[in-house]
Amino acid sequence: MYIRRALTATAVGSALALAGMAAPGSAVAAAKYPGQAKCPTGDYQLCIDGGPGGFTISGKKFSGHDNAILLRNVKNVTVSGNQFTNLSGSTGYAGVHVKNSSGIVIKKNTFSNLRNGGNMHGIYLVKTSGSSITGNKFSSITGDPVRIRDGSKNNTVSGNTFTGSGQYGLFSEWGRLEKGETCGSGNIFKSNKYKSGGYGGKKISLIKWGGKGGGSTGLKLTWGNCKKASITNKGGNTKL
Repeated sequence: MYIRRALTATAVGSALALAGMAAPGSAVAAAKYPGQAKCPTGDYQLCIDGGPGGFTISGKKFSGHDNAILLRNVKNVTVSGNQFTNLSGSTGYAGVHVKNSSGIVIKKNTFSNLRNGGNMHGIYLVKTSGSSITGNKFSSITGDPVRIRDGSKNNTVSGNTFTGSGQYGLFSEWGRLEKGETCGSGNIFKSNKYKSGGYGGKKISLIKWGGKGGGSTGLKLTWGNCKKASITNKGGNTKL
């Protein structure tokens, strides 16, 4: 009888583990967020890869690492009311790094003291569409506070506050068109507040995209093939 019960308990525990749940007394813990996964190389603190989406990451402080959050292959995730501060390192990309996703809402967060030799960003959207970045505060960021790449489209940056951040623009696009990446489209910058000057007081633009309309970013391989504006300044932006 004892052996039968032990075997049954083991089988139940195994089934729960395979289902992503923890049996009582089991060392297997359920992931806190749907789609939460082991982070890839690059020193991230929280990584979501796939899953159903439809949840919020809020009220947390991310610091002391190269990067904070990586969202990949996911829809309809909200990142709200978090602090991203003192992030730096050799592999630093962004406080929130988004890849191949859509419907991402990033609002009312604070991004401060993000820096590395490669010009780290506050938010970095790659192949990402239909997302909004609103009501956030960006300060002391070596790279551009918001950066898009590789066909990111229909994203809106509005109602944010920018101080002492950026190398090229407050909202910029970069890419490697010679490697098959594509230009973005339909991205909007409007109704933001900002202080003149980027990181270290460097003169920067409000928006920066490839092609004649956006001017050169100063990077080696950029924007000669982007014929239409990937980012549009819709106005309503005011100096602090």
